[in-house]
Amino acid sequence: MANNFFLIALVNFFSAIFLLYLLFRLFQLSFNNPIVSNSFKYLEPFLKPFRFVLPILFGIDLSALALVIVAKFGLFNLIFSADQIFNTVDALSWAAIGSLYMASQIIRYSLFISIFASWLAPMSNNSFLNICHGLTQPLLLPFQRFTSFSGIDFSPIIVFFLLIQIDRILLTLGANLELPRFI
Repeated sequence: MANNFFLIALVNFFSAIFLLYLLFRLFQLSFNNPIVSNSFKYLEPFLKPFRFVLPILFGIDLSALALVIVAKFGLFNLIFSADQIFNTVDALSWAAIGSLYMASQIIRYSLFISIFASWLAPMSNNSFLNICHGLTQPLLLPFQRFTSFSGIDFSPIIVFFLLIQIDRILLTLGANLELPRFI
């Protein structure tokens, strides 16, 4: 596996970029943000050919999701096919669970950054901080009605707890299917 470090890093980097694109669409981030508009400008040509088969449903860009899963599927076959005997269902399961796990990690880090930014620069208009806020605010809103006491908002704690539970469920599912750990 050490021989394939560069390839693993490259596939995970592009997977993270396309998952961010998928999250931008899902959470309907503003096109006025230069990071969001540039991501759409540069990634849309890669996804356009797949849109005929895999459209955008309910804000979920199925073509971006399929591209990430196919990339992780190829990575799985490259890394683990020589070591052990796995079938296509195992590889697809590993790719799908790994993609969901990576999306959960992106949201968790965005929440972490958003919390610290609200303390350090509460009125900042930074493009990156706006993205972090845009990714996390829809998740925080349902809990903010019930968890704001004396000007302190406890909803990030609940969302962190839920994201940790989602990660545990995904890791347990992968372990129960006897799949290797996610890279």
